[in-house]
Amino acid sequence: MATPGDRTATQPTEPPGAADEPIEEAPRIHVQGTWWRITRADSDPLFWTAEAADGRWQRGSVVRALYLGDSEETVWAEWYRHTSEAGVPPHQRLPRAIWRLEVDIDDIADLTAPGILEGEGINRLDPTRQQWPRTQPIGESCWREGARGVLAPAAARAGGRVLAIFRLAAGPTDTVTGVRPVPPPKRFTSLPALPPGLRT
Repeated sequence: MATPGDRTATQPTEPPGAADEPIEEAPRIHVQGTWWRITRADSDPLFWTAEAADGRWQRGSVVRALYLGDSEETVWAEWYRHTSEAGVPPHQRLPRAIWRLEVDIDDIADLTAPGILEGEGINRLDPTRQQWPRTQPIGESCWREGARGVLAPAAARAGGRVLAIFRLAAGPTDTVTGVRPVPPPKRFTSLPALPPGLRT
């Protein structure tokens, strides 16, 4: 089993140009442990949005995903990165809540395994959306091969990791199989210190 500190080991219409070839086989692992997510202050951490959002490892037009971080520092780093790219002063995005979630999921494609991303020509994850067209097909290929999600290095924090769990259909807003939010969330009305290892 893998925790945030270690590792073990209907469909939407695909847009033109979607990758046909699977990536070099990423090992499948079981992920179990505590993960984190930042939301708006009064939001459900598993909320199904009206608009399907793009992320680093998928396009919303292909498959949705729930993104979690392996620590509070990692999710704050990703939040600061997103805020910077959006050109919004961080204090204008407050208040926020940070949720703890217990995860217990099989069939996660481990993109942190040696050689997997390098085999796709990704030697470094850059903390910018401009790299997403290169990384999204990798996650989507894992999904097509039956993975429940991907475990990947965090682009915005050195040493951090991100778990993207694929979501295929709207159900109860508080349900994602294998993911359990642990209330109450921490509420932030002022900005925390910049996390160590932040990359912008």
